[in-house]
Amino acid sequence: MPSDLSGEHKLRIVLESIIRQVSKSEQCNKYGISEDEFQSWHDHLISNGGKIFDADFGDSRTRVKKVRRMGGMAKLVLSLSLLSNLAVLLVWGIYSYIYPGSEPNPVPEGNGKPADNQTASSLPVSEPAPSPEPALPRPEEVVRIPASEPSPSPSVLPDGRDDFPVNPFPLPRPNALPPVNAVEPATEIFFMGGNYSGKHVVYLLDVGSYVLKDGDSARFFGEMKRELLSSIASLSPNSYFNLVLFWNLREASALGRTILRANQENKKYAIDWISGLGTQTDQLKENRNQYYPKELLYSKPLPGVVGLWYGLSTAISFDPDLLFVFAGNSPAFNLSEIPRSDFDGLGIDSRRLSRIRTNEVTVDDLVKDTARKWLISIESPSSLPPDDDSIDQIALRRLGLLDGNASIAHMIEVPWEKSFEIFLSSLEVGFERVPKTHAFVCLPQHTAWPSKLTNSVREFTESSKGSFTLNPIFP
Repeated sequence: MPSDLSGEHKLRIVLESIIRQVSKSEQCNKYGISEDEFQSWHDHLISNGGKIFDADFGDSRTRVKKVRRMGGMAKLVLSLSLLSNLAVLLVWGIYSYIYPGSEPNPVPEGNGKPADNQTASSLPVSEPAPSPEPALPRPEEVVRIPASEPSPSPSVLPDGRDDFPVNPFPLPRPNALPPVNAVEPATEIFFMGGNYSGKHVVYLLDVGSYVLKDGDSARFFGEMKRELLSSIASLSPNSYFNLVLFWNLREASALGRTILRANQENKKYAIDWISGLGTQTDQLKENRNQYYPKELLYSKPLPGVVGLWYGLSTAISFDPDLLFVFAGNSPAFNLSEIPRSDFDGLGIDSRRLSRIRTNEVTVDDLVKDTARKWLISIESPSSLPPDDDSIDQIALRRLGLLDGNASIAHMIEVPWEKSFEIFLSSLEVGFERVPKTHAFVCLPQHTAWPSKLTNSVREFTESSKGSFTLNPIFP
């Protein structure tokens, strides 16, 4: 109960709240007191706390405590004594006021015998003989008594007792512990058989339908996923990461809106997402936009930033230290999947796009002959069919010019260099803060990127102190 608490206990409760910055409600719940009682103690300490530094604080406090500790009988005796003293003083004052200048009766002279009619009060009183003054000792006879040291005032215990020892035993002095060398958390990322220094990493994966278009592309895509799964699973809990998928010209999706801590839960989400992409085109298109689509991301690349540059712009917005890119034959996107607005900012004639969309662009005989000769020059005759029509079909399909999958890269030249310039101008950070970018480009056999796209990607990765690898050897 609060009434059972001593003054020192109340002081400790208030000081604990002030020094440790404990809230009033939490302190009241801890000690079972009301907030009004706590506030009154607090206000009393603030108002009267300075009085403990007065010179006579200790003495007056001790006297008050001694009086408060007296029993009832002692207090009664003390009160009667005070009243009797006041009565004597009062009588003497009244007597002095009524009989001013009165003196006692003089003693009559006689033979030293009392008269018959004399009362006891009138008997002569002989004055006592004066006592002889004591002889002062000589200086050499004086014994010097050493002056005793002033005894310190006894300390008052919390329960009112003042028998606390004057000189308590000294507390043992603890020995200082040696400094502990803190172990720095792991700041390395394992990827493609190597260790890379960094704590914040973003993985960028190309998931356009072209990654499953042929056997080589599908094999490369499977290797990409396997390497991503291995790297994400080996991330240290002290690391942060994100996973970004991109496809076509301006499509992207991310695992999180911000960079994520590499705990088991987040790593499991990333692993399940990658594993769910599957090996079929329909399954890939269904699952690649599973988490945060581009509409929910903070990154809003400028018009004209397309393809790989769109994916890089989205990944850099998470401010990583490292950026790993797995890209396929991104220029071979299917034009039927691209909205016309994605070509804004590239300076491409919209009428040309309309003709391509309505299949007004046909493959003439000259293109077929050129494609056939190209295929014969790179393949052995034993691996090709015997008739020219079948060879034409294979060559046109490999070049992306068959079955309505005409690649815009072959029919209209995408200004990749211009897109790269727009991408650089849209970066929200200085180039010195661009993450180290390591790009791994996996292309099917007898396929190459446009030279302007290859050169710009190589320039960017090397400028960021990263690397560019074409058709890497997977570990």
